[in-house]
Amino acid sequence: MGLAKVSGRLKKLFIHNIMLIPNPSFLQQPPPRTVAFAVLLALLWTALPLAASLPASVIAVFGGLWLLRLALLKADIGRVPKAALLLLAAVAGLLVWQQLGTVFGREGGVAFLLLLVMLKAFEGNSQRDWQVLLLAMLFLIGSSVLLNQSLFIGVWLLLALAAVSICFAVLCGLGGREAFKRSAQALLLTLPLTVVLFVAVPRLNEPLWRIPQQTQQAKTGLSDTMEPGSISNLVQSDEWVANITFSDGLKPQRSDLYWRAIIMGEFDGTRWQALNGNYIDEARTAAAERTVAYQMIIRDQNGVLPALDYPTAELPAGVEKRLGQTIRASRSREGLRRLSLQASLSDTLPHALDAGGQNFYTRLPSGNPQTRSLAETLAQQSATPRQFIGKVLEHYRRQNFAYTLQPPRTAGRDGIDEFMFRTRRGFCEHYAQSFVVMMRAAGLPARVVTGYLGADYNEQAGFWQIRAKDAHAWAEVWLPQEQVWLRVDPTAAVSAVRAASGISQALAADERDMVADSGSLFARWRDTGQFYWQQWVVNYDQTKQNSLFARVGLGGFNWQTLLLVLPAALATALLPLARWWFGGRNRERDFLNEGFALVKSAVLGKDDETAAAVSAGELNRMLHENGIADPALSHLLQQYEHWLYAAERPSLRTQKRWFAAARKTAKRYGAGRRG
Repeated sequence: MGLAKVSGRLKKLFIHNIMLIPNPSFLQQPPPRTVAFAVLLALLWTALPLAASLPASVIAVFGGLWLLRLALLKADIGRVPKAALLLLAAVAGLLVWQQLGTVFGREGGVAFLLLLVMLKAFEGNSQRDWQVLLLAMLFLIGSSVLLNQSLFIGVWLLLALAAVSICFAVLCGLGGREAFKRSAQALLLTLPLTVVLFVAVPRLNEPLWRIPQQTQQAKTGLSDTMEPGSISNLVQSDEWVANITFSDGLKPQRSDLYWRAIIMGEFDGTRWQALNGNYIDEARTAAAERTVAYQMIIRDQNGVLPALDYPTAELPAGVEKRLGQTIRASRSREGLRRLSLQASLSDTLPHALDAGGQNFYTRLPSGNPQTRSLAETLAQQSATPRQFIGKVLEHYRRQNFAYTLQPPRTAGRDGIDEFMFRTRRGFCEHYAQSFVVMMRAAGLPARVVTGYLGADYNEQAGFWQIRAKDAHAWAEVWLPQEQVWLRVDPTAAVSAVRAASGISQALAADERDMVADSGSLFARWRDTGQFYWQQWVVNYDQTKQNSLFARVGLGGFNWQTLLLVLPAALATALLPLARWWFGGRNRERDFLNEGFALVKSAVLGKDDETAAAVSAGELNRMLHENGIADPALSHLLQQYEHWLYAAERPSLRTQKRWFAAARKTAKRYGAGRRG
């Protein structure tokens, strides 16, 4: 029985000593209230980007729980009963399920994680509990990147990591200023290693997770339907659509940049409907003298990828041509894409349209008799389809039509008659649809195309940028004799400035404020930063990695290149860390006492039991008493004794130099003793 008790006590003592290593006693103490408040502020900052992506109810519950935890903290209430936390966790799961239909996947998983991390704060009683909360916040930071990859998120991520690092340091007992200094130092020291790993780790052509895009209208707003007001509402948004760079430094005319996206062919008298996006017709881009190559960084709009009229050559993997040479993503997904495309800058698309197609594209519902009559009259006065098109455009020019973002409202099945003969004020969708109706009324197949016209050129970085304000609608007319679709922009007949200079210059002065202006100095800096962020961080894929390695003369990325470059790059990146590590170790070493101990051991011998009590002065006196004249050693001992009692020790460099001399002297005496 006595042996069992002894064994039990030893076991408890062993466990106690082992636990002291990873869980020192001070971590079991509650942190100061100000430190816990700082951790809660860091949690609030960590959750900030999620407010724009998760349901408002989830964010509201998170905010309520955060305020409740703050109130409990002020009331000195640390830990909440586990039963209450389990109940709250179940309620959080039900809320996420009710709002998103799942607690897994991207949105569901991130929303549930956000609430669980918030509930973790209610367990906070000891410093160890608050440290675990900080670790959970790291997962929350990583999940935010799944929802948004903008430059703002990149800056936020660095600040969030810094906030967590500072809180960790404060929880370990450092003051605020010292915690900030150490955290900043740690982030800077790891930056070179981060860059090397980011550049050298093999990349895929798509994001690793390949998250499918939700089936809803994209933020940029291009829809599969169009009616008066659709485009005019859209252009009042400054939402980003795409960044484009042209090969060989080409700078095309803005009026050449028609980015086709959706073809509208069905008209019920008030609304146009897009044709089936999965349909592929026989239209083929013809060879042209003006062919350009360009690269786009773009987010697909539920599979829709606006492309320059008219796409030619082979398309990148994951992209397909569809009806009317529009292009679509084979599988719509979240995140940005990098596309390398070519286009034939032509206004015609060859297509041998069959009888069924001709019948479809000339179909009109009843209504708008005046417009029909005008079309028939102008057609009778024309010898060719091109002449008829010219007469219709001339009609727009001569009848005082106006280009405006605030046209009078037209409704009903005779809305086009109202526009053509009474209001004569409209936006691009008014001109496109009225023109197509006139073409069809005269028996010419025609359709509406929506997309974007032009782009803003950034001189500083040399790229073009499409925004929602560049949204546009135009027409395509099929010419029977030529067997081609002809692009016609009726809006240009009323406002040629729209194509040449952009929407802001085309509008009246009192309407220009309705269009978002991204021409400020801050906006240009923001757009330039976003461009480089997209190019070299978000879209640093396999293609970009190959390009970078080829640019520095390594012939592209491959395993042989990686094995050649990575060790040297890692060694270089680790140099700052190594210098910091050994520098810290050197600052912790006592070079003076360490050097003096070496000298004593060498002179007196390792077995001398009195050596520990011998001072520098006594050792110097012993040398003289024994007739040993060693000026160098005497000088070292005098320096040591002087510095030992001096008010301030010499610099670290001086100490290291003295230590080197002491070690050299110790080796000399040690060698003499062995001899």
